[in-house]
Amino acid sequence: MLEEQRSNLTLRKKSAPGLNLLFAMFLLIFAVLACSSGSAKKCTATLTYDGKTFTGEDASSDKATRNACNKYCREADPGYEAMYGVWLDSPAGKAAGRPSKEEAIFKDKKLMDYVTVTCANECLAKIKDGKAKAETRCD
Repeated sequence: MLEEQRSNLTLRKKSAPGLNLLFAMFLLIFAVLACSSGSAKKCTATLTYDGKTFTGEDASSDKATRNACNKYCREADPGYEAMYGVWLDSPAGKAAGRPSKEEAIFKDKKLMDYVTVTCANECLAKIKDGKAKAETRCD
């Protein structure tokens, strides 16, 4: 009888780590499914300025509008065009391999700050003043 109790106790001790592992895997799978299920909100902003259209996307409507402004800044802002041209001919621009306007912001902090802060804030001000038009739709 004593031997049978020891055998049962040994089985319980051996199965406990296996149950813990199984339970941990169940929780991990549940967490992954919970985080990935359902469709995330997607907002698309369309900016129209100087007859040109630029789009930006994000889960937030404000960030989608800012992303549309960032796209305008990289593609059509005269200030960025001038900064990019100077930087491209500089030793830093040459050392970076003369990247495109879109890639250059990742190579130089001043270009990044100009696009994402200075120019983007000017763009948002133009929207607020009615000089540029932005429409945002969220699904």
